Amino acid sequence: MTKKETDNIIKKIKIAMIESGFNQVSLAKKMGKTHSAINKMLNGGSTITMENLEKIATLTKRPINYFFDNSTDVKGNQNIVGKNITVSPNVEKDIALMRVKIEALESKIENLELKYNLLKKGK
Repeated sequence: MTKKETDNIIKKIKIAMIESGFNQVSLAKKMGKTHSAINKMLNGGSTITMENLEKIATLTKRPINYFFDNSTDVKGNQNIVGKNITVSPNVEKDIALMRVKIEALESKIENLELKYNLLKKGK
């Protein structure tokens, strides 16, 4: 699997987590993992196994193909954008804005994780 494919899967996992109300700690508990293990997985520090991806899919109520298939909508309903659904220009603007906001939040999360790790090492 290429880095780009892995990054796309990680991005979809983060979206599924947010939409399902999970943070790293709550997902770790449900999966029987440590917060550290989930953090590494979501930051590319460890490989995402198929077993873990299946657990995430189940917990976030997503079909497994949601994480791999770029032709499905966010909910994994197999609505191919431009084929089965109609999107108004206002919705497209809202989606673009939400993507920017998600990227900004992901950046803030990464910064907080870095600060946390620095503080943790300083003890």
